[in-house]
Amino acid sequence: MIKLHVSACKKITDGNYGSRGGSVGIEVEVDSSLVGDSAKLQAQIRHLFELARRSLTEELQANNEPASIEDSRYQLNESTFNGNGAGHAVTVPTVRYASEKQLALIQGLLRKSKIPYQPLLGECKVGSFNELTVQQASRMIESLKAGGVN
Repeated sequence: MIKLHVSACKKITDGNYGSRGGSVGIEVEVDSSLVGDSAKLQAQIRHLFELARRSLTEELQANNEPASIEDSRYQLNESTFNGNGAGHAVTVPTVRYASEKQLALIQGLLRKSKIPYQPLLGECKVGSFNELTVQQASRMIESLKAGGVN
C-alpha cells in the first residue's frame, strides 16, 4: 500500500475588512501497483486535490457560517430550557462580531482623527467596540475614512 496525503488551504475576504480561511487534508492508502503506472497515480492525486479544493471552497462560501461555541459572546437564557428542567443548552448568536483587524483599524483611525469614540458607539447602540457587528464596524471604518461621524 502507498499512503497519499494532499492538502489545500484558502483564505477569502468578506468585503467588510475581514477574512476567513480554512484548510483541509486528505490521507488515503492506495494500491502499490499504482507506482508502476504513473498516469493512474497522477490521476488519483489530481482527483484528491480537486476533492480537497472543492470541499474547502464550498465550506468557505457557505452563507450560514456556524458560530463557535468557544465564542465569548454566547449567552444562557431561559428560552434554552427544554421544559423538563434540564436546560443546559447554550444559545449562540448568529451575528458575526467585528474582527480583531476591524477593531484595530477603527482604533487607529480614531487616534489619527482625534474623533471621540463615545458618539460612534452611541450611534451603533453598543457600549463597547467588542459589541460591534461586522457590518457596523465596516460602516464605522468607511465613515472614519471619509473624515467624520456618520
